[in-house]
Amino acid sequence: MKMAKAFAPASIGNIGPGFDVLGMAITGLGDTVTAEKNRGRDVVIREIKGGDGTIPLETDRNTAGIAAKEVLKLVKAKHGVDLIIQKNIPGTGLGSSAASAVAAAVAVNALFGNKLDREELIPPCAAAEHSVSGGYFIDNVSASLFGGIIVSHAAQRQAFSIGTIPDLVVVVVTPYHSVLTKISRAVLPDKVPLSLAVSNMAFTATMVAAVAQKNARRFGLAIQDGIVEPARAHLIPGFPDVKAAALKAGALGASISGAGASVFAVTDRKSHAKKIGLAMQKVFQQHGISSVITVSRVDKHGARVLRAR
Repeated sequence: MKMAKAFAPASIGNIGPGFDVLGMAITGLGDTVTAEKNRGRDVVIREIKGGDGTIPLETDRNTAGIAAKEVLKLVKAKHGVDLIIQKNIPGTGLGSSAASAVAAAVAVNALFGNKLDREELIPPCAAAEHSVSGGYFIDNVSASLFGGIIVSHAAQRQAFSIGTIPDLVVVVVTPYHSVLTKISRAVLPDKVPLSLAVSNMAFTATMVAAVAQKNARRFGLAIQDGIVEPARAHLIPGFPDVKAAALKAGALGASISGAGASVFAVTDRKSHAKKIGLAMQKVFQQHGISSVITVSRVDKHGARVLRAR
């Protein structure tokens, strides 16, 4: 095999109270990576299509390049690879770096005979994320890898999909305002009251139960984060008003997507999605920030090989 092309969907980390534990892959957005064997032993990023022009081509500074290198080590490859990255995830907060890492890992793994299973691809992707974010977490990469709604345990390098909710509609509004993951993690509190910890744990457990029950309403109403969201709210101009607008427009729940600046809301009625998105976008406009709306479902497939030859 000389070439493999893989796609990995965008994702929402945390999903509210499930900080560094819950993740959700979404449809309509994602990155594609094409990997071809080269005559050397190195990973070379030949081209990055799309994106905002700030993503580095240097292998050791690019999550796709880092993940590809780690996979080559694990499969004991005797060849290097050339990568072409196609970005299709706007702004920040939707697992863009994770999707690139996952798509690269899946493509390179396919190129060398799929020697690694999906669980074995978590560490290479997580190592790539760690290199650019400063933290070790696997909610985004796991959601992008496995699809669906996932539960992850970073310390144990384990994650699994708990399924999807067919009626769940996800509305994401991405402002043209960047929030770096390193900064968003730096503002988090070192200590929290026990009552808040218990509350977040209860809401997270409720969301897991809601997935098992395929109950979109219960899932949405449990998106209540008393710890991370309040600490990060000031990083996104107008966030409290954006969230309030989503709820007023009919959203069941809303919160910061991952580290931000994207904000997501969920509903069980597709007819409400456009209204919710426009209400959120209007508030961002009132704060002088333009944004883009994405209406999605839960991506149940996760990363997949599109072509191999």
